[in-house]
Amino acid sequence: MLKAVIFDLDGVIVKFNLNSRRIKEEMIAELEASGIPKGKLSAEKPFSIMKEAIMQHLSAVGKEGMADALIKKAEGIQIEHEVVAARETELISGAKQMLGFIKGKGLKVALFTYNNSRAAEIALSRHGIGGYFDLIVARDMVPKPKPNPAHLTVILDKLGIQRGEAIVVGDSEMDIMPSKALGVKVVAMTTGMRRSEELARLAPDYLISDMRSLEGIVERLTGGGI
Repeated sequence: MLKAVIFDLDGVIVKFNLNSRRIKEEMIAELEASGIPKGKLSAEKPFSIMKEAIMQHLSAVGKEGMADALIKKAEGIQIEHEVVAARETELISGAKQMLGFIKGKGLKVALFTYNNSRAAEIALSRHGIGGYFDLIVARDMVPKPKPNPAHLTVILDKLGIQRGEAIVVGDSEMDIMPSKALGVKVVAMTTGMRRSEELARLAPDYLISDMRSLEGIVERLTGGGI
């Protein structure tokens, strides 16, 4: 029986006006200026993968002590962009009503976001929806953020629920991959960064184009159906 709905933030609840690739390119330029060899980092990869590459390189050249400072400098660039964008976010159509519907069903609601916690709080406050969430776990609140399944595991543990008692609602492989790795049902939405064909290839349990379509899924899962 469904006990919790776990939402991604950007592209699902609100829309951030962020050019992720440009931000990562800016971060890479800063890191390269600080000594990371050109070509070692790729803007095609999540920053969590970039961090691993940074630490591996510095370890190989005997400069492990520089890792924390370099990573913090790069993360500062990302955080600055996210905080600015959070103040200008747009609410996804139907999101607030859906949060109210889910809370009305007596379910727990959590936020599973790769944004930093400050930006997440600003975005939620801007739209008056922070009170709907029982739990918020941003990337800076876990040692290994998504797509690592450890991020989602922290949420399940904090909510005190089993994997079969939750669904994740997201808009990309960052949400689908960890959900499938843990055996948590996942709803993919086309309101964010990926087209329906791209999402379908990742084989989510459900694929929807409108937040209102989530209502039927929640009704079936709370009613002891699929």
